[in-house]
Amino acid sequence: MDWLSDTAEAIPLGLRGLSGILGGLLMLAGARLYPLAIMAPGILLGLGLGLALPESIDPSIRAIAAVAVAGFGALVCRFVERAAVAAFGAVVTGGVVHAAWPLVMGDAAPWWGAAAGAVVGLLLFPRAFKALLIPLTALLGAIALGFALGVQDNLLAIGGMAAAGTIGQLLLSRRNKKKE
Repeated sequence: MDWLSDTAEAIPLGLRGLSGILGGLLMLAGARLYPLAIMAPGILLGLGLGLALPESIDPSIRAIAAVAVAGFGALVCRFVERAAVAAFGAVVTGGVVHAAWPLVMGDAAPWWGAAAGAVVGLLLFPRAFKALLIPLTALLGAIALGFALGVQDNLLAIGGMAAAGTIGQLLLSRRNKKKE
């Protein structure tokens, strides 16, 4: 996971801020902000792809490319919602497998670990989407916020933020149901 830490450190503060804002919104209101939850995988993957450009490219050009690719990813996900739901599952399960592998197996995650988790999420997640919307938007938000805060390698921090986001969303949805 050293490449992930190195990539996170190279990200400009503004893009970390964008990831943090997106993560916070998803953690606290992901189920209520359904369109944002649908676009989030495109945004996060777009940021990642844009930032995967060679380091020899000017950082401002890399940042512009990351934002442009993120915007394109958001539009694609919005227009192809079914694929976005599957991509959401792939991103979340791939990220969880990659983060949890060292805790479970005791060594660094192999390259195929996240890919295998992503395939499982891609195939199984669409069937469970509605039931798992609140905890998974909280988890995706926690991953994005953890990346922004530089704690993307700390599974306990990610898990704690995801749990807090899930509890917060459940409490907010319960309060809103009582008002109706």
